[in-house]
Amino acid sequence: MNRVFEIGLIIAVIVALNELFKRSFNVPVKYLPLVSLVLGIVAGVFYLDGDIKSKIFYGIIIGLSSAGLFDQSKIITKKGEEK
Repeated sequence: MNRVFEIGLIIAVIVALNELFKRSFNVPVKYLPLVSLVLGIVAGVFYLDGDIKSKIFYGIIIGLSSAGLFDQSKIITKKGEEK
């Protein structure tokens, strides 16, 4: 599988898991980026190839990317509610 596609898929799964955490466990919104970061590091360590430093580095990138996508979806949803 192409590495870029694999990372994109992991980011999408983490965004979905973030939403699950928010709805199921009532995690406050301010802690969701931290949840994304932790999930990203865990996904990087368990699902990507390479040495541990690269896995953690890619995991941080994945977590921060998914947190950014989650924040963007919040902004879009808020704009839709204003109308």
